[in-house]
Amino acid sequence: MTSAAESITESLRRTRQLMVQEVERSASTLMTVDESTGVLTKAESEYKGHCSLLTRTRNLLSTMQRQDVLDRVILVVGFTIFSLAVFYVVSKRIGLLKLQRKLIEAVKAGTAGQVEIVPRVGREGANVAQVQMNPVPELNVPLEQAMHDEL
Repeated sequence: MTSAAESITESLRRTRQLMVQEVERSASTLMTVDESTGVLTKAESEYKGHCSLLTRTRNLLSTMQRQDVLDRVILVVGFTIFSLAVFYVVSKRIGLLKLQRKLIEAVKAGTAGQVEIVPRVGREGANVAQVQMNPVPELNVPLEQAMHDEL
C-alpha cells in the first residue's frame, strides 16, 4: 500500500511539474501576445499617420497639377498676346498692310507690271526718255475705311 501511495505521489509530482511547465509556457505566450499587441498598436498609429500624410500629399499634388496647367495656359495666352502686339507694331512701322492693299488694288485694276515712260531733261540739256517699271502704281482709290497711322 505504501508503494502504491508512493507511486501515486510520484505520478502527482510529475503531473504538477508538467502543469507548472505548461503554466510557464502559457505565461511566456501571453507575454509574447502582449508585446505583439503593443507592436501592432504602434504600427496602426504609424499607419494612420502615414495615411493622413499621404492624403495631404495627394491633395497638394493635385493642387500643384492644376496650378501647372493654369500657368501653362497663362503663358500661352500671354505669348500669343505679346506676339500679336509685336506683329501689329511691326506691320504699322513697315506698312505691310498698306503695301498689301495697294498691291491687291493694282492687281484688280490690271495695272501691275506695266511700263511707264517718263520724259526727263538730261544734264547736257538733251531730252532723254526714261523707262520706269512701276509694278505698284500710286492709286488714289478711297478705301472702305479711312486709313490712319496710330504710331
